[in-house]
Amino acid sequence: MKNSIPPALVPAYQECLKIATRHYENFPVASLLLSKGSRLHIAALYAFARTADDFADEDSYEGRRVQELNRWEKSLKAALGGKPAPPALRAFAHTLQTFQIPAHLPLNLLRAFRMDIVQHRWSTWNSLLYYCRHSANPVGRMVLYISGIRDEKLHRLSDFICGGLQLINFWQDTSVDLDRGRIYYPKSEWKKTKIREKDLLAGKDTSATRQLVRNAVDFTERYFQQGLPLLEKVPGRLRLELRATYHGGMGILKKIRMMDYNVLENRPQLGNLDKLLIFFTAIAPKWAQGGDR
Repeated sequence: MKNSIPPALVPAYQECLKIATRHYENFPVASLLLSKGSRLHIAALYAFARTADDFADEDSYEGRRVQELNRWEKSLKAALGGKPAPPALRAFAHTLQTFQIPAHLPLNLLRAFRMDIVQHRWSTWNSLLYYCRHSANPVGRMVLYISGIRDEKLHRLSDFICGGLQLINFWQDTSVDLDRGRIYYPKSEWKKTKIREKDLLAGKDTSATRQLVRNAVDFTERYFQQGLPLLEKVPGRLRLELRATYHGGMGILKKIRMMDYNVLENRPQLGNLDKLLIFFTAIAPKWAQGGDR
């Protein structure tokens, strides 16, 4: 089989699976909705990205973030060349080679993490979406490659799903990012609601900040929904995974609306019941009611 794992790499892939399940988040990475054959490859992708994300974000890497990302990139290139590398990278290199995934996709992802270290403000929606093209879109495209889908039209639909998920994560983590000095709401949106940078960094909930969040959620929902046709254009288990991913993202937007956009003081999360409903929505679309709020 094309996606079979060489025995020597089985421990490396198992390590990737452990990383993926330890960091389970809003959307079902390496979930049981995926086929067993795809799951390990998705886990390898996730382990690569999760580790790089930790380098960019975790306090323990303060002062050496760029060096760690550079080392991670160098080690990936070594793994691709058949040279010694950490287990997660040996598994991921095998995945890239097995499915002929262009190397610029994981390298773009690492570029995004470097951007995140030095750039904490975004002037317009276009500049923020440029970041998403590096931070999120490569992941969706690699998942499609792993699933045997190379159609550029479908990859572009995936960009809307992944870029939208990235934006949703920003609004969900508003309070966390503000504590780190990061503001992902574009400056052009600050002007519309007459908000100053110091007001945002203070993390105080006001009618103006709620309007800022409302505008961001409205923009994101429109953007995210442009990728909706992808859900019916991919086969089998991947379709179920994408449905769960999509409705998980929409679920967070719904939570933000229900809390009247007060994300500066509260972090919206999906509860167990929400996740159960998302699961049944994925396997029985009639539950979705059109994927609305």
